Amino acid sequence: MAGDASSESHPSPGFVLPGLRCAAEMALVGIIVGLVGLPTESPLVLAAVALTALFGMVVVLFWALNRHVRRWIRYAQGKPTRLSIFD
Repeated sequence: MAGDASSESHPSPGFVLPGLRCAAEMALVGIIVGLVGLPTESPLVLAAVALTALFGMVVVLFWALNRHVRRWIRYAQGKPTRLSIFD
């Protein structure tokens, strides 16, 4: 019963908006790295740019996943799920 009262006072974190935000951030990282590094003719530099973009997108994905998991943990503990932009 006490779990029901805490779930009413704190809304559960959604999945759609965090997923869309993560996808937009990943696309932005890939586009920025691509625009900065693609004006090249060397296949080695092109491969380095592609790997850098892929690495940046994976870092953003795991950062967003970590943030979302923390919000669900706070929800399960009955704490507010609103975090600052740096949490």
